[in-house]
Amino acid sequence: MPETWRTERLRATALSEAHLGDLCALHQDPEVMRHLSVDGRSLSDEETRAGLEAAMGHWQEHGFGLWAFHDLHSGEFVGRAGLKWYDLPGLDGRREVGLAYAVPSRFWQRGFATEMASGALSVGFGAGGLPAVGSWTLPGNIPSQRVMEKLGFRYQTDFEFAGLPHRYYRLEPGGFSPQRVGDPNPSVPG
Repeated sequence: MPETWRTERLRATALSEAHLGDLCALHQDPEVMRHLSVDGRSLSDEETRAGLEAAMGHWQEHGFGLWAFHDLHSGEFVGRAGLKWYDLPGLDGRREVGLAYAVPSRFWQRGFATEMASGALSVGFGAGGLPAVGSWTLPGNIPSQRVMEKLGFRYQTDFEFAGLPHRYYRLEPGGFSPQRVGDPNPSVPG
């Protein structure tokens, strides 16, 4: 999968050391972490660095992963999203590619999560040839569930992930509904 591509409003770049500061700020945003961390608390810079190293390792091992997204005009960091392998013991030990996304709270309700996720899925199903993608969120995270449903994900079941109840959704290429603003153009350098 391409390491750099863009959507109508955003440039996607494979996560690297250059993104550590942006990710640390994202992981210190209490509204974001209410939905991302197991206990709702912010992550330390050391925890974020460890997660970044794991994300870079995923790219090395699998040739795809998470991208950082920046506004094409201002260059401002607006989130991270992408696809990665997950072990899901709460779903009979299934191992599958999952969609992940996070947007700083100051950018919520601007369509960035949908744009990033749609772009990542377009690349994953296109260049990556993925057969299906899962995604999950906490039951109370209605905006995230709306993003998934807008893209064509269908609710499957509730399960436990990271010690918490989650709602599990699944998407196959034929059910994908790309959002116009999220269609990536991997042939155009980011």
